[in-house]
Amino acid sequence: MGRRNLFVWFVIMLAMLAGGIISGCAKKAEPPPSDQLRTLSFTIDCENYNKAVAEAVAQQLRELGVDVQVRVWGDWAVLKEALLNKEREMLVNDWGNSTLDPYDLLNPKFETGGRGNYAHYSNPRVDDLLKRGATGTDEAERERIYKEVQEILYDDAPWVFGYAMQEIEASRKTVQNWVPATDSRINLHRVSLTEGDTLVVGIRATIESLDPANHRNRIAETVIRNMFDGLVTRTPDGKVVPEIAESWEAISPTLWEFKIRKGITFHNGEPLTADDVKFTFDRIITEGGLGNGKSSPRKAGLLDPVTEVEKVDDYTVRFHLSAPWPIILQMLVHQQIVPKDYVERVGSEEFAKKPIGAGPFKFVEGKLDERVVMERYDGYYGGSPDIPGAGPARIKRAIFEVIPETSTRVAALQSGQAHIIQSVPPELVPELDKDPNCEVKTVEGTRVYFLEMNVTRPPFDDVRVRQAMNYAIDWDLIIEKVLGGYATRLNGPLLPHGFARHTGLSPYPFDPDRARQLLREAGYRTE
Repeated sequence: MGRRNLFVWFVIMLAMLAGGIISGCAKKAEPPPSDQLRTLSFTIDCENYNKAVAEAVAQQLRELGVDVQVRVWGDWAVLKEALLNKEREMLVNDWGNSTLDPYDLLNPKFETGGRGNYAHYSNPRVDDLLKRGATGTDEAERERIYKEVQEILYDDAPWVFGYAMQEIEASRKTVQNWVPATDSRINLHRVSLTEGDTLVVGIRATIESLDPANHRNRIAETVIRNMFDGLVTRTPDGKVVPEIAESWEAISPTLWEFKIRKGITFHNGEPLTADDVKFTFDRIITEGGLGNGKSSPRKAGLLDPVTEVEKVDDYTVRFHLSAPWPIILQMLVHQQIVPKDYVERVGSEEFAKKPIGAGPFKFVEGKLDERVVMERYDGYYGGSPDIPGAGPARIKRAIFEVIPETSTRVAALQSGQAHIIQSVPPELVPELDKDPNCEVKTVEGTRVYFLEMNVTRPPFDDVRVRQAMNYAIDWDLIIEKVLGGYATRLNGPLLPHGFARHTGLSPYPFDPDRARQLLREAGYRTE
């Protein structure tokens, strides 16, 4: 190359560098001129129990010049349909992770097309990692995989990462041997009363169903699990222990064998055997297994890898899996055993109206939007021997009363009409603390709270806007002023006490200046 050509080449290279053409040397994008900036406007959706947080978030965003409204929905089914149709923009949401394993949260919320992925987030790398994490048998490798996922999500920011709430519940002081459970379950098996033999629990929402195979709701599950037992159960602090199963072993990574405890009977006196266990799971994993063409909502996300449940003998069953599933025991906690002969005789619809289980209480009467009444089953085998106090229930009768309005629920407790209530809001804790007849109890919860942004439509299709939302929210202030300090700030989507949480990531700091900068770069005014 001659000197002249070399000089020309050098000049061209300088020009390219100055213009930001060469990859990796591009100049930082400048915000549009002020007269071209537009107002950022969107709606925050929520249900009533998240309204206070939604309003606090909206107020903080308005201080940045964002035109934001709050819409409170009274019907989750309608809101869910709109979310699935990609019609909404931002949702104040929460998601349960009672297994404390990332599979139970990251897969449904961040996999492409995941059943709870209302952000409609899609990332092939994340999909691949989640698939590997779900089937991995090496705990250290699973931890590494899930930490990489958290790093990607931290940068992509499909959520405004929020907080984990403590479960706040309360009881009359006449209630003995009751503690809140980390998975929100109210287990009355070992609870007693110093006065009377009928215990009333105030719950905050309608019971979805009394068929263990036909619901997807923690409130329904807490009622059901007082009438039905599963192969395994959890202690109040979340440890998995045997219940109907007396033992188990992994024959291979995809084959698990369970030995069933002998001497267990259903409430109609019929013995519980391997036939009932196989039938229970066949109803769930088989398309149309509930009859009349209806499939169970409890397969997706809860039993996906289970392909077959095989009866080996009258008290032995084997679970065949499509792939290794390291959290099979945690997931089996959520499946309760039903009586094959009775369900086949009356059908699923009638079974849901008059359920028969093998749990400590048997069904008496009830309406799902009012109350469910049950009484002690004197033939109960005793429950898990790994939880102190095995044996028949201590109380004669248990009633789950549907009391949706919070102040009414608290008033029922204070008047003695209820003995235990769920979901006490932080602002009412001081009132109950002053009542000499009541006691407030808390436990680390298993629900993650966050703002879910629809990444498929403006303004949240721009990662700068999503990151700006994370910098714009002062969660510490909301936790103190709105949540009464009963929450823990999160650095991502996982619970602080869950497996594989990435402790190397710091929560997004409250930085309104950084939020303004990102919004201006994205073309929005911040005044």
